[in-house]
Amino acid sequence: MKREIRAGTITGPAGVGAVIDVGTESFIIPGIGNWSQKGLRVLQLPRLSNRLRKVLKGPSLEKPFLQVKRFPRAMFCEKCRRMTSWRTEMEVEGKEPACPQGGCNGKLVPMRFVAACEDGHLDDVNWSRWAHSGSASAGNCRSHDRLKFTVNEKAGTGGLGSLLVSCEVCNSGRSLADLVSKDSARQVFGKCTGRHPWIYGNAEKCELHAEILQRGATNLHYPVSMSALDIPTEVLENPVEEYAKQVTSHRNYAKLVKLNAATEGANQMFLEVIADQIATDVGCTVDVVLAVVNGEAKSESAAGTQDDPPGVDQADLLGEEWKTMACALKEGSILGANFRALSEPLGRGVPDWARRAVSGVLLVERLREVRAYLGFQRVRPDASGKKVEPDTGRAENWIPATEVYGEGILLAFDFERLEAWSKALPANEKAALQRLEDKRVSEQFWFLPQVDPAFVALHALSHLLLRRITFECGYSSSSLRERLYFDAAQRYAGIMIYTADGDSEGSLGGLVRQGRADRLAQTLYEAVEQGRWCSADPVCSETAGQGLGGFNRACCHACQLVAETSCGHANTMLDRRLLLDEEFGLVPFLEKSR
Repeated sequence: MKREIRAGTITGPAGVGAVIDVGTESFIIPGIGNWSQKGLRVLQLPRLSNRLRKVLKGPSLEKPFLQVKRFPRAMFCEKCRRMTSWRTEMEVEGKEPACPQGGCNGKLVPMRFVAACEDGHLDDVNWSRWAHSGSASAGNCRSHDRLKFTVNEKAGTGGLGSLLVSCEVCNSGRSLADLVSKDSARQVFGKCTGRHPWIYGNAEKCELHAEILQRGATNLHYPVSMSALDIPTEVLENPVEEYAKQVTSHRNYAKLVKLNAATEGANQMFLEVIADQIATDVGCTVDVVLAVVNGEAKSESAAGTQDDPPGVDQADLLGEEWKTMACALKEGSILGANFRALSEPLGRGVPDWARRAVSGVLLVERLREVRAYLGFQRVRPDASGKKVEPDTGRAENWIPATEVYGEGILLAFDFERLEAWSKALPANEKAALQRLEDKRVSEQFWFLPQVDPAFVALHALSHLLLRRITFECGYSSSSLRERLYFDAAQRYAGIMIYTADGDSEGSLGGLVRQGRADRLAQTLYEAVEQGRWCSADPVCSETAGQGLGGFNRACCHACQLVAETSCGHANTMLDRRLLLDEEFGLVPFLEKSR
């Protein structure tokens, strides 16, 4: 049976550790140690791979495949309602799971709930323990494989209270009404099992209590990724230095060093074979590998350097890209193998606020973006050391990555005007934003940027542009993505809207067309006008905090939220009022300024 997912999702919602639904079946994406190399190819982008000290590998261009594991294992039969714990030996190629109970052969459906913890562990719910935890339970029953999942039609509710897991041996049972309660979970299930479903055998020791989540819940899998554009750079002066860290971290590097120390006779042939293998995995030439072995790299080339913490920062990558964008705006254009950008005048008819705030427009006719998957978190998205690496279970010298070719529009903003507006904000608004920043720090939402009024306002404008451009450019909303360039210390700000559909190369040209002088004015006007009113007002505009962590204010699905894959900041840090409020909004401020 053919089961498909989009290749671009392996660095996001379908990355390692994610539970995905394909039809009525449910699977988990295993660690990369279980991935077949036949379905992968090396993606070249040295400025990203060198920072990560990993080779970037993505799906091959022809018939890529990925072996997955069924999860959760606990299933119930739609026909007889008996529960089954699925095992690999029960698989029948080309067929969906069927009930093995007494020739029933009914369709098996995965249970909706799983157990997870903040350390990234995941396991089936112990349904036997839950069934025997009710007030009328027979305490001496030890049965664990004769359970039923039924609907209690007399319960008088259509919620979890009407769903019952019971034991056929002792007739004990309990509804799912309290299943998601943290107190109930701690009392019944105790501490986390410390398991990753794709790792057999030993489980890790975990002191946290398990939480019961729905298998499709957003907080079951928070992907951690990093992306970089393939911008024009100078020719590498020393490719040995560029690839040294990746070569020395390869699993066969130590063997190559030993062979290099004794290259007499047949050893020379083995040396070349291993060097060629490393070169293929890393994406460099054999000469570079041999140069690293011979100590020609000026950078750290000892095998132990792979344990040093890599200097990985998305802000550094964005800063490099902004320098390229600024150069293109200054010179009028910039051309590269995978990057072509031309500056464009604002043109006539641009709203007054945009004429005063937008310092330049760049039409990116071609770009290439590479996204690397760094791991995942569960239950709570923070950066407090609880990220699970994609190679959990077996150390690897590579990580999953995807690439996308497309087009984009960049708007550069006058930072001095943004700064002047920020300083002019009322004291109560500044205090509200400071409370958000204090919350971000105290609750360890480190994956979010520092709360800055100019950033929040530009982010709101970016989402309004995303929603408006979708109607004109020919791309679906999920095929567009934002990229925010903002650094208060370096004093620059910009918004780029670009295509983000990783399953197709090239572009249709419709997005760049919207950035031309005769189109952009109308796009800017309509985007802002649509943001002035929301069908959920006044509730939306007066809400003090909503969304993830309460970091959004005037923002909801009716006015600003976009597809999760389109926003670079988890649909947070959004507030229409900072952009459009007549008393203190950025747009009114710019309209009144001279």
